[in-house]
Amino acid sequence: MKMPLPFTSVMAAALLLAGLGAIPSLSGATSLRGNGSPEGTPDSSSKAATMTKPEVVKKYVDGCRKKPAKEANCDKLRKDAVEILKEDLRTLGSSAKRTYVPMILKTFKSDEPELRIAAADAIGMIGPQDSDADLIAPLANDPVPDVRRAVGQMIARGKGPALTLLAQRTSSMRTGLTPETATDASKFTTPVAPESTYLFYASDAAFGRLTYVAKGMNETMAFFKGKAKKGPFKLEEFQERYRYQLEDEQKALEASDEENAKQMENVKPDPANMTAFLEKIQQVQAKGMSRTMFTLHDMYPPNIFGTPTVYVLEERQIGQRSYPTRYVVLYQDQALKMPGYRLSWMTVPDHAIKTAQVASLVREKEEEVRKKENEALKKREEALEALTKKKDEAEKKKFKKGQADLEKELGF
Repeated sequence: MKMPLPFTSVMAAALLLAGLGAIPSLSGATSLRGNGSPEGTPDSSSKAATMTKPEVVKKYVDGCRKKPAKEANCDKLRKDAVEILKEDLRTLGSSAKRTYVPMILKTFKSDEPELRIAAADAIGMIGPQDSDADLIAPLANDPVPDVRRAVGQMIARGKGPALTLLAQRTSSMRTGLTPETATDASKFTTPVAPESTYLFYASDAAFGRLTYVAKGMNETMAFFKGKAKKGPFKLEEFQERYRYQLEDEQKALEASDEENAKQMENVKPDPANMTAFLEKIQQVQAKGMSRTMFTLHDMYPPNIFGTPTVYVLEERQIGQRSYPTRYVVLYQDQALKMPGYRLSWMTVPDHAIKTAQVASLVREKEEEVRKKENEALKKREEALEALTKKKDEAEKKKFKKGQADLEKELGF
């Protein structure tokens, strides 16, 4: 029985991917590219013009993924093969048949970001379900930002509570087709627990946040307990203990963002290079949205993070307060169904903290005065209540004695 063309071409893609690794783990996609110097017959380009789509894909697989490559026009063959497979993936997606989902998922093994994006679009058209969540979750951690965004859009088109939660957890604002590399946490003197996996979509050194999933919660807690200066604290306890310090840091960050926004307002677009200007605007907007996302996640909503535990890794005196300048938040990731943790450190300079500290110190003193006033008022109320109670008891005793005397006088 002859298979439809799209199915045949995608099967060729599966051949391209066969035996070259599993679906990307949480640490990133598997690389499949074969590099080498192209060489081949001079008439291969003219032959390509008469080939069918499946033949183009097969020729690319057979002739351009060797070391060295056999074909002279591998760049063109690669481009043509990618476009053919993208078209086939769109066709499969538009069919809305879930039977194609397992085959489309194999495309995420490819090192071609365009194919991974097309695969995400195809599954989005079919409509992922909660039963797909465990397979989809690793795909959201692709090292290429545009692929992560495509997977995020795919997840958002699904239905079910597991996918809704996964969409909240894996949201990513960065853009681009250049693969990112995991940030080296040691550059920021922050320790990483053994057997941890970096999460691209939940990490940004510019914001002082690196996030990982871990193999086991007990082992991870033991690791950070050995590194901690203070803790463990329950999240609420940590936030209350360092309330003014965390507020100072947030105010300093907001002041920095406002200053950057003012600088952008003064930047005039270059008519000769509007593309660069628009890209800069998009980067600034993406950074702002990322900041908002990180701020929301710093609240650690229980539906995503459960009941977090905090270890303070470094505490430093700045001005008139001691600040947790490095700490780690451990939690059970409800969306990924794995233990996780976030390394956090201060990214604003000391002078910015001191500036924010001026206003918060005034507020802290005012709150202390109000607290003392409330405590004094409470004591007065308690004393008045005790006095009233004592008076009531004395009056009751007097009444009972009078009643007893009356009954005695009357002969009762």
